[in-house]
Amino acid sequence: MKDQNKAFRSLNAGLPDDVERLKAAGYYQEAIERIDEYLAEDWTDTQNSPRSQGLDPVGGPLPQNPTPQGVEALREAMLAQREMMRRLPAEYCYTEAEAVARMQGLVKDFTAEEFRQLVKHGRVDWRFVEGEKHYLDRFAETLLATHADLAARQLDPPAPNTAAREFRRRQHEQMEQTGNASARITLRASVGMSDEAFAEALAKAKAEGRSSVHVRAWLPIPAACLSQSEIELLDLTEPPARIADENAPQRTVYWEADLAENRRFGVQYRYRETAAYADPLDFTPDAEQPTFDTGEEAPHIVFTPYLKALAHQLTDGITDPAEKAKRIYDYVTLNVRYHYQPAYFVQECLPDRCARDRRGDCGIMALTFITLCRIVGIPAQWQSGLSVSLTGVGCHDWAMFYIAPKGWMYADCSFGASMARLGDETMRRHYFGSLDTGRMVANRAFEAPFDPPMTGFRSDPYDNQSGECEVDGVGLYGDALDTRKELVDYELLEE
Repeated sequence: MKDQNKAFRSLNAGLPDDVERLKAAGYYQEAIERIDEYLAEDWTDTQNSPRSQGLDPVGGPLPQNPTPQGVEALREAMLAQREMMRRLPAEYCYTEAEAVARMQGLVKDFTAEEFRQLVKHGRVDWRFVEGEKHYLDRFAETLLATHADLAARQLDPPAPNTAAREFRRRQHEQMEQTGNASARITLRASVGMSDEAFAEALAKAKAEGRSSVHVRAWLPIPAACLSQSEIELLDLTEPPARIADENAPQRTVYWEADLAENRRFGVQYRYRETAAYADPLDFTPDAEQPTFDTGEEAPHIVFTPYLKALAHQLTDGITDPAEKAKRIYDYVTLNVRYHYQPAYFVQECLPDRCARDRRGDCGIMALTFITLCRIVGIPAQWQSGLSVSLTGVGCHDWAMFYIAPKGWMYADCSFGASMARLGDETMRRHYFGSLDTGRMVANRAFEAPFDPPMTGFRSDPYDNQSGECEVDGVGLYGDALDTRKELVDYELLEE
C-alpha cells in the first residue's frame, strides 16, 4: 500500500482558490467536499472538450489529454489538506466564552476583556471554525507558561520546580571544566489504542465479517549518533516484527498483530548519553566549508522570500560561518516566544510562519534555525526524541549545525529562549554549541519514513517522539492514540 504521508511533500503546491477561501473561513466540511469533487474530476470531459459542451468532436478525435486527472502535485496537496481540515476543528476547540471560562477556572479575577486584549496582542492562537473564532486547545498552558503575571494569579499554582534548571547549570560547569558529561539512562515506553477506539474498530471489523482488527505499532528507540552509545533493548511486551537499523533516520521498534482484545505494545531500553562541550566561536573555521545539508526539503525547510530576506539581513557583512550561526541563534532565542502549538499535521511552512509570527515551540524554533542556516550555506540537521530529567520525560526537538574543522555542534533554541526569559545568559549561550545529558535521540531527519513505512496518515507525519499506531490501514491520532513514557533510572557517570 502507498504511504499516504508522502502527500505532504507536495503541500506547498497550495489549493484552488475556492478551497483556499473556504479553509480560511473555517468552512472545513464544505472545503473537503469541494476537494473530493476536484479529485473525482476527469479533465478530459470537463475542460476544453466538446463533450463538456454536449458536442461531438469535428475533424477527427482530439489528442489524449496529458493530465486527465489533474497535476499530481496538486492532487497530493489536496489529499494532505483534506486530512488537515478533518483534524483542525479538534485542535481549535474553544469558543471565546468557553476560553474565558477556562481561564477563569485557572486564574484569579480573570476577565473577558483581559482575554480579548491577549488575543489582540497575538498571545492566543485562533482560527475560524465554521466562520466563528475558535481558540487552540492548549492556549491556557501557553499563557500560564509565558506570562508571569497570570502565573502569579493561578488559583492552584504548581509547586516551583527549579531542580532541572540547577542540574543543567551544574552540568554546564562540569562540561566547561572537563569537556563532557555522561549518564546512563533507562526509559520505558508503550503505545496502543484507547479502549473506545478499539471497541469502535472491532465493531466495524465484525460488521465486515472479521473477528479481529489488524494493528501495526511503532515506538521510537535510541539511535546510534554522536552522543549515544551502549544501546540495549532490555524488555519487550512481545517479540517485535522488526527493529530498525541503529542508523535509521527515524529509528523504531515495530509490531504487527491481529487483535480480538485490546493490548499495548511496549519496550524498556537503556543507553549511554554523552554531552560534549563546544564553543562554536572558539576556533578558526576552514576557508572552505562543506555544502551537504544545505538544500531545501519541502514542505517546511524551504527558502521563502521572507526567510531569505531575514537570513541575509541577519548575516549581512559577516563572513565567519560560526558568527552567522550565532546571529541566527540570537535571532530565534531573543525574538521567538514559546507557544504551545497545534499538531504539526495541520500547519504549513513552519519556519516561515515562525519568522512572521515570532512564536513557536521547540520543533518550530529548531526548523527555523535549520532553514536560516541552510539559506546562508551552513549545513544544518534535525534531531529529536525526548528530554529527560530526574523529574520526568517529555518530547523535545533541537538542531545540529556543521562548521569545519570542528564538525557537528548543537543548537537548542527552545532551551536557549527559556534561558533568555529567565535572564540567564550563561545557559542561553551554553545551548549554542552544546546540549546536556538529558536526551534520548531517536530521529535525525525531519519527515523520514518508518521501517517499515506506515501507510495510513500518521499522527505526526514529520517527527516521531511518542509512537504511532495504525488499525486496519487507518492511522490513529488524538484521543484514539494512547502513548506513554516514563523514567526508570538516570545514573550520572564518572568520566
